[in-house]
Amino acid sequence: MEHADAFRAMDTDIDVLVEAPMRPLAAFLSLRLLFEQQEEKFSRFRASSLLSRLNAGETVDDGRFAQACTLALEGHRLTCGFFNPMVLPALVQAGYGATFSSVSGGELQRQPVPDPNTCVVIDGGRVSLAAGALDLGGIVKGWTVDLAVEMLSGDCPNLFVNAGGDLRCSGAEEGVDGWLVAVDAPLPGMADPWEGPMRGAVATSTTVKRRWRTNSGEMAHHLIDPRTGVPAESPFVQVTVWADAVWLAEVWAKAVLIGGESAAAVARDAGHRVLAVRSDGSLSGK
Repeated sequence: MEHADAFRAMDTDIDVLVEAPMRPLAAFLSLRLLFEQQEEKFSRFRASSLLSRLNAGETVDDGRFAQACTLALEGHRLTCGFFNPMVLPALVQAGYGATFSSVSGGELQRQPVPDPNTCVVIDGGRVSLAAGALDLGGIVKGWTVDLAVEMLSGDCPNLFVNAGGDLRCSGAEEGVDGWLVAVDAPLPGMADPWEGPMRGAVATSTTVKRRWRTNSGEMAHHLIDPRTGVPAESPFVQVTVWADAVWLAEVWAKAVLIGGESAAAVARDAGHRVLAVRSDGSLSGK
């Protein structure tokens, strides 16, 4: 029997499906608590969060926080710098300084984003910043999905967790290839680019949802190109990447959307399946 739960966290919709004989209330509550704990540590919109305290100049001593920063540096390395967690000042400059429902205005100022390897100092479980400010929202959202599936897989082996397009599924009914997953089209009138059974992790990133108009009338979106410090000018409007873990799929989806065909080639050489949608609806990687 399939049981579902849905809630709001990290400024996105969280959907959970579990195959179990009875409704797993304890599992659902544990998962909600995990997302709340992660948001309390990592939200840039909460002044009390560890991330906000780090960006304000404090040294943070927390093992899980240090682990997230380590993953972010690894994501930067794997994607040849297209993923860069130091984009927060550029995001704020462009107008994304509050939760998205409150975003407006901003200015686009071209300047390269600093290298996180020279800014983020990790010493065991202690993290400090030599310069700049971190934004860990996307990678932590994907990582939290990973943590949720790993935490519950013992009691709920047939599990599906989707956090705004960052999803991971484990198990499947006997005789079934996996959970049936559909990647939605980014724009009206386009066909859905993919649907099929799957296990493992997948993440989708798009430039068409979190968009706003700056003070000068230019359109901006939340995916900053670290080479320029302004929203990426990409041949793609949506990118989906399959990986073993959601945090990794999330990192690569952003990197390919920012870096275009060259970043997609690097991702595929690294063994990832990449499906990218261009503005005319044509596909790269199907």
